[in-house]
Amino acid sequence: MTRRLKWTGWVALLLLLALTRAGTLAPPAFAAPADNVDEETRRLLEKGLSVVEIDREIERISGLRTATQDEIAKTEKRLAQQEIAIAAQRERAGRVLRSYYMGQKDALWNALLNSRSLNDLLRTWETMDLIVRSDRETMNRYDTEYKKIKTGYETLQKNKTELARVENELRAQRERVVALQKELDLAISASGEADKLKRMMEEMQAYWKNVGLFEVRQHFDALAKAMDKLPEWIQNHPETLQTSGLKTTLTLTDEQLNEFLRSQDEKLERVTISFVPDQLKLEGSNGDVQVDIEGHYTVENEPENAIVFHIDKLVFNGLELPDTTRADLEREFDLGFYPQKLIKFVKADSVSLEQGRLIVRLRIGK
Repeated sequence: MTRRLKWTGWVALLLLLALTRAGTLAPPAFAAPADNVDEETRRLLEKGLSVVEIDREIERISGLRTATQDEIAKTEKRLAQQEIAIAAQRERAGRVLRSYYMGQKDALWNALLNSRSLNDLLRTWETMDLIVRSDRETMNRYDTEYKKIKTGYETLQKNKTELARVENELRAQRERVVALQKELDLAISASGEADKLKRMMEEMQAYWKNVGLFEVRQHFDALAKAMDKLPEWIQNHPETLQTSGLKTTLTLTDEQLNEFLRSQDEKLERVTISFVPDQLKLEGSNGDVQVDIEGHYTVENEPENAIVFHIDKLVFNGLELPDTTRADLEREFDLGFYPQKLIKFVKADSVSLEQGRLIVRLRIGK
């Protein structure tokens, strides 16, 4: 009986954790959308979330720094081994070159020219062929080892440059979070309601880390997967394309995009996208979690021609999240559009957002 009770207790605990992760439990009182708090409190909660998110970015950069340092150490070790290998190849290659430039092969040529019979000529020719092939292999091995070590040093230099960049970014983010935390501490102390504010911030931060971030990532994942299928949908809706000569214009309304997205994933049924001049707005809500996004598109040609989406503003339950969160989501989830998935030899020339419409101008070209 005791074992059964213990087992039941564990099952209940696991179910509770699963529901919490899925965001189906109601949020704590202070973690609800921040529409019902005053502006000063909202700003403090916003700064509290920013501290959490910048800390998360610091953790990511620290991991990147460790990985880069490990790669530098491996590259240096590999280069040391290659230095030994290339030293031997360099000596062999030097002997080959000296033998040619100092006339040490003249005797073979004389033997070839002075052959008295066909058998002598063939034997001499075979000997020369073996020597020439051996020399060529020696030079090729040296060339291969030289290219390897050159590539290794270029990689090492790139890694060291990347490490310096990462170190600078890490330092900047640490300074930023320290300054923000100091601002926050001073504001809480001066509020006269320090305990209440701290509790509100702790609950909001916990809700964001355990539910909010999970929900936002789930929706971004669904959006990214849907956008990958957009070219196929456009092919099935030729009315969205207008061609004139070598130029094609794609016009997509926000109503069409919403209809497409909702057909792809039930998570997107409560997401609404609207196009306004120079801006895309996205609103999503499941009752406890409300997300608002503002962004814009640009045409990029590297590493390939694409219409890339940039997040200008990300708001969770009325609280704006910092640039580090926006950049992290952009890195992980690709919400862009790739014209060559639509038509092979087409490139995007420009993209614009008007009231209710996304307009992409395309041209033929590799």
